[in-house]
Amino acid sequence: MRAGAWLRKPAVALFALAFSAYAYFYQAGGWNQNSRFDLVRANVEEGRSTIDSFHKNTGDKACRGPKGRCVKAGPDDHYYCDKAPGASWLATPMYAAVYWTAGSHKASQHYLNTAAYLSSLSAVALPSALSVVAMWILLGLIGLGAATRLTGTLAYAFATLAFPYATLFYGHQLTSSLLLIGLVALARERLAGIKLGHLGLFLSGLSLGMSVVVEYPSAVPLMGICVYAATWLRPWRRLAWLAAGIAIPGLCCAAYQLMVFGGPTTLPYEFSTQPHRSQGFFMGLGVPEPSVLFELLFGSYRGLFFSAPWLLVAVPGAYFLFRDKKLRPEAWLALFIVAFVFWLNASLVDWQGGWAMGPRYLITAIPFLVLLAAGLFREQAQLPARLRTTLSVLVCALVLYSGHMMLMGAAVKPEVPSHIKKPFADYLRPQYYRGELAVSTQGIDMAGAPKAAPAQAWNLGQRLFGLRGVWSLMPLFVLQLLIASWMWRCR
Repeated sequence: MRAGAWLRKPAVALFALAFSAYAYFYQAGGWNQNSRFDLVRANVEEGRSTIDSFHKNTGDKACRGPKGRCVKAGPDDHYYCDKAPGASWLATPMYAAVYWTAGSHKASQHYLNTAAYLSSLSAVALPSALSVVAMWILLGLIGLGAATRLTGTLAYAFATLAFPYATLFYGHQLTSSLLLIGLVALARERLAGIKLGHLGLFLSGLSLGMSVVVEYPSAVPLMGICVYAATWLRPWRRLAWLAAGIAIPGLCCAAYQLMVFGGPTTLPYEFSTQPHRSQGFFMGLGVPEPSVLFELLFGSYRGLFFSAPWLLVAVPGAYFLFRDKKLRPEAWLALFIVAFVFWLNASLVDWQGGWAMGPRYLITAIPFLVLLAAGLFREQAQLPARLRTTLSVLVCALVLYSGHMMLMGAAVKPEVPSHIKKPFADYLRPQYYRGELAVSTQGIDMAGAPKAAPAQAWNLGQRLFGLRGVWSLMPLFVLQLLIASWMWRCR
């Protein structure tokens, strides 16, 4: 296919729209991303998995020695990243390329920030932009019209926590993207009859298996998707190709855990230096709390529907999706994954997620909430014209409100300190309207920097053009308008 034909595809324009926005922001350091990046550096610079040379920049770490778990390393003990290794593995090729071309500049903070930015771009922003294309395909598969399909895709990309967390070197948005990409490859065969070859099944399994290596709890959504595939994928032997793709990341992770933590199923959290990881029944899991569930849904501190109220459409949407017998398997799968993720978050001892602008542990459920929400708009043609117009205006208004909230978070700092009980009212909104953007002072190798330290985060308007305040977002808005006009011509 000629290049011009590719450029006329709406999916290509959607990818460019999402990736340019996600790549516009560098959020600098923090305990979570520093721990993952420490493993990247240890792999490339030292050829090992211990992060002894870098661990002082993070509190998210594991300590293990001859006597087992330790809080502070002794002469024979070592520090390790306490996260699943998948995100670090995906970032390693990019960091290796940067490291081997950097020459003598490796000791500077500028080098570390640039290397961390490019690593996050390749490991998180890129898969996140691909997941936007996957959402576009999925909404088309279930029968949405062109305008509604585009609105739903853009709402997922920019009016949910997928946006700010696509700019962070965390695992939540990455694992969510990998699950969605793997599922859509399968759904295209079931709903559109586009049969997957052996390679397609293998790559779908690879994406699904990698989601677990990025965030261990994704094993349960993965099992749900495997059951979904097993109910219709025929002949049975084709499942072996899907299983092979899933198995390769799993075996690599088991080998890593055996080498580093002493057993193929031994998780790094068993050696975490943070006390709450040893509380509850297992790795910080306890009994679900109804009050916590309310806070996760509607509270101003961590409420999913507080910052993205348009996702409430998933409630009536689920009803309409279940009414269509053809789409019932996808509806059951989405409901199962959403219920599990909410139950898991409500069961965690640290359910609030530390420094965050919202319920980051719920990000895995967001694509499936969008799928459920789409069920309502499949039926809108059956509604009276006035009600249909009112519904469309209301949802579009909520999407715009949610998008504004997400932009504030991405532009200022997604990692809002945990002691701030109203992240938007008391932290993000005031700084955004004062023009105080990219405020994080936590470097990728200096997480304990004092408050008076200069900001380590930046956006490309600041970095490339020297713009300040909200004006630093103008290049992004202009670029988005240009890509949007390209997208319009693709129609």
